[in-house]
Amino acid sequence: MKKISIYLFLLSITSGCTGILDTIPTDRLSSEVYWQTDKDAEYAANAVYQFLESPSTILGRDDMSDIARATFENSDESKVEASIADPQTGIFQNTWNDLYKGIRRCNDYMANIDKITVTDEAAVNRITAEVRTLRCYFYSRLASYFGDVPLITAPVGIGESKTLVRTPVSEIYDFIYREISESANYLPERTNEKGRVTKGAALGILARAMLFAAGNVTGTDARTDVYYGRAMTAADAVIASGVYALLDNYGDLFTYENENNREVIFDRQYIKDLQSNAVMNSFGAVSLGNNGSMMSPTIVLVDEYETVNGRNIADDPAYDPRKPYENRDPRLGYTLYVPGSVLPDGAVYDSRPGWSSSADVIGASYQVSKTGLLPKKYINAEDIGQSNRTNCGINLILIRYAEILLTAAEARIELNVEQDVALRYINEVRRRPDVNMPALSGLVAQGDLRAAVRHERMVELGLEGSRFFDIRRWKIAEDVCNMDQITGMRYVDAVSGELVTITTDYKKKFTKRDYLWPIPYNERQLNTNLTQNEGWN
Repeated sequence: MKKISIYLFLLSITSGCTGILDTIPTDRLSSEVYWQTDKDAEYAANAVYQFLESPSTILGRDDMSDIARATFENSDESKVEASIADPQTGIFQNTWNDLYKGIRRCNDYMANIDKITVTDEAAVNRITAEVRTLRCYFYSRLASYFGDVPLITAPVGIGESKTLVRTPVSEIYDFIYREISESANYLPERTNEKGRVTKGAALGILARAMLFAAGNVTGTDARTDVYYGRAMTAADAVIASGVYALLDNYGDLFTYENENNREVIFDRQYIKDLQSNAVMNSFGAVSLGNNGSMMSPTIVLVDEYETVNGRNIADDPAYDPRKPYENRDPRLGYTLYVPGSVLPDGAVYDSRPGWSSSADVIGASYQVSKTGLLPKKYINAEDIGQSNRTNCGINLILIRYAEILLTAAEARIELNVEQDVALRYINEVRRRPDVNMPALSGLVAQGDLRAAVRHERMVELGLEGSRFFDIRRWKIAEDVCNMDQITGMRYVDAVSGELVTITTDYKKKFTKRDYLWPIPYNERQLNTNLTQNEGWN
């Protein structure tokens, strides 16, 4: 049972909702009745959390990487991954708007917090630290998408908004570093209200932001070692806290039963009927009554999983291409639905043409996976059915401990220090009890260690939205995301007995301009001071 304050879900100060605070004007904030007490600060902070990204936003980002493709070819994601999007494509404006809405709510809080009569200084300091950290989270996402963006730390009017200029990304990352470093001092290591920002969550956000900053995607901020050092320090502090640990069973991470487990550092909380999401309808199998998964995973992800012997499939004589999903890293089966997987309703998933009459068979409808593969994370039996598929209460994990271990490892590898510690962290992730992959040993060269940690991020965090950002900060997107055709599942033909590989003529294209998204068209129409990213004019 979830133990988060109901206010975290129901309160939306300016949304016009009635209920908990229906005595407060629903079209504005009235200073006569608001910003008076500690509780007002708490309610205002709670309202910021609703601007954290949704499952379709975060998980769907991997559509635009090498490990998945967009199922629906008229989607914005398909335009981005084919490099035919332009500054008027909706996904750019929507992303910009959503993140700046969160920032605006944070700025409103910061502008008004001094008006209240404080009765519990420690509580107000904690709540304010949450808001400052969330503002940094929103800015870290904006910077990773757009590079230089206006850094706004106070409420602005319409007139002033038309004069804003883009702040160099280096200043944004320094702002994030200062804000979180200060805020972490006021945040608790543990909280009874799950979903709130803790010290570990703040440091996790910082570690992730600094790791991306080290990639210097804009080409204008080459303080690589500084950023890796900050990432390592933040990740080390999370590890040293002793608050978090890997869940023994990887397969249980994304289930209702194990919400708020010891591996979760930061998540977005949901409750059916009150504050729900549509992860089942957005990513679940058609045979479960859904509209079809927006994501079709590719064979690139499947092939990345090693055999149980800890070897690449191309290098292991024990690998049987006619049984491509057997005797593999268990995380493959926990991450993907492949032919033979058991769906949450107990039925066997089968997308192979000629093998069954399932609604999931490739070609059965435009809604089915184009590759025959489906994402498995967050797909639960509790969300099956017409009334449940868009009324899901499963929490969305934003940062978990495995990522922190891999961040601490990667930072060391790139700084070329403490390689033994880096390898220990990688092996800790690999050796989770229900994964139990062979430990790596004898890796000394920086290139070998780099390959190891990048592999581990790909298979450990697969289809959680990380790959989209990783291939950009590593500057490998031009290598891995230019595909003349998309390759999907492998299976044995029911009639000929021959091995078949699903391919489509759907193309992925990635050029230099695509490392950064464009400043949305409407923003530049409203404010001519906003310059455009290279290649998008």
